[in-house]
Amino acid sequence: HDLYATTFGMREMTADEHHFYINGQKTFLRGKHDACVFPKTAHVPMDVQSWLHYLGTCKEYGINHVRFHSWCPPEAAFQAADELGIYLQPELPFWGDFKAEDPLLMNCLKMEGERLITTYGNHPSFLMMSAGNEPAGDWVTWCNAWVDYWKETDSRRIYCGANVGGAWA
Repeated sequence: HDLYATTFGMREMTADEHHFYINGQKTFLRGKHDACVFPKTAHVPMDVQSWLHYLGTCKEYGINHVRFHSWCPPEAAFQAADELGIYLQPELPFWGDFKAEDPLLMNCLKMEGERLITTYGNHPSFLMMSAGNEPAGDWVTWCNAWVDYWKETDSRRIYCGANVGGAWA
């Protein structure tokens, strides 16, 4: 017999025009921006204990949400966030021009989004996801298609095409 073991959490995230809701409760997300800057080590921590310390410090200051600007943290961050009750918003590793004439780039970004959702999708801390930051070019077309696809594929979180006003769906 085939066995598959995984850890997962259950919660429902929704949004309306002005508010976020978790399990039907209006929720205020007090967040911080994380730009993957780790000057002491020159790399992101890969162990749960380091993330428990980092996210635990955030929580001590009242932070309940961390946006990972144009990157996705490792599994250890999701594990620590699940344990601490911190919500995460990873993003595709892109901050630039969405170009229809570059199908390799567009396909790569779409596949990266799929891998991110597949790999980290069971974590209750994985609350939101963005296709990128302040995009340029034909981003509305691409990002709207991706958001629609991601919502169809995995509706356990909310998605946005870009971190600009009015983008959440």
